[in-house]
Amino acid sequence: MDVDGKPKKGGAGKGGWGVGGADDLKDITESTRDPNYESDSEETVEFEDNSTTKKIQSIVEDYLTSGDLTEVVPAVAEAKFNNHSVFLRKAMLISMEKQPFERELISQLIAALRIDVIPEDQYDEAFQSFLNRLPGICIDIPQAVDMLGKFLARAVLDEVVSPSFVRTCNLAHLQSEECVTLVQSLVHQKHRIHRIQHIWGPADLASVKRLKEEINTILKEFISNGDSNEAQRSLTALKVPHFLFQFVKQSLRMALEASPADQLKTSSLLSFLHRSDVIGSGQMRRGFECVEENLGDIKLDVPNAEKTFSELKKSAVEGGWLVVDDEKST
Repeated sequence: MDVDGKPKKGGAGKGGWGVGGADDLKDITESTRDPNYESDSEETVEFEDNSTTKKIQSIVEDYLTSGDLTEVVPAVAEAKFNNHSVFLRKAMLISMEKQPFERELISQLIAALRIDVIPEDQYDEAFQSFLNRLPGICIDIPQAVDMLGKFLARAVLDEVVSPSFVRTCNLAHLQSEECVTLVQSLVHQKHRIHRIQHIWGPADLASVKRLKEEINTILKEFISNGDSNEAQRSLTALKVPHFLFQFVKQSLRMALEASPADQLKTSSLLSFLHRSDVIGSGQMRRGFECVEENLGDIKLDVPNAEKTFSELKKSAVEGGWLVVDDEKST
């Protein structure tokens, strides 16, 4: 599947939901399908130059690597896309071929862009366009129906898409009907807020806990054996580039209670991982910020935490592996 959502091969696709809700699906089919609606093959072609597509891909991929909303939101605003609905649709599409962690990041981005960057009608347009294209997208991404339904349910919960859109959107294909059936079941179920907030499943619940435990193990082994290369291999094997701020955070938190020798080892490891392009500047900065924001609570248990953190941060800035805003570095 390319970034435009065009299938790589011919043939017909079908969505992958198909569990329960048959009566609801029948009602939707009889009451909302518009016989005069033009199919995806007859849809108006979006004319956008290759540079726009590349820019969208670059912004999304950079964000999925850094996980930094404070960087990506201004980047989208500054890009001045003619139609932000195209950006939203392609961002969802890119994440569909990645892991649940990345889709969680895109859901967060969809909500964040609603504040100052993208008006509501362009969200409706993005989801409608995606619904129209589902048959083709499902050829290469069989679970696209399920994933789009989750994106839409989350967008409704985050109040970036109105519930009325789910009731009135145009359903031209079986796949779009299945998708909306899923959304309706999600937004009307018991405990819906909790479930939709964690719509991407174990990736943002149990797996986050597991990843923190894995990171803690990597750090303890490094402190024990001092092998930076082994720590790098173990960290890379986790395959969660957007979650590496947590490694920085846990490293610093551990260093605040460690001996001066272990503090030095921790700094050398973070510096090594930054020089090796394992931990980017955005993730490094975010990790430091997470610890700094909680110093008030930490120093209740670690009285010297503020002084130790200041020394670690100064060393990182002087070493060139931490870049901070001028006003925050003073």
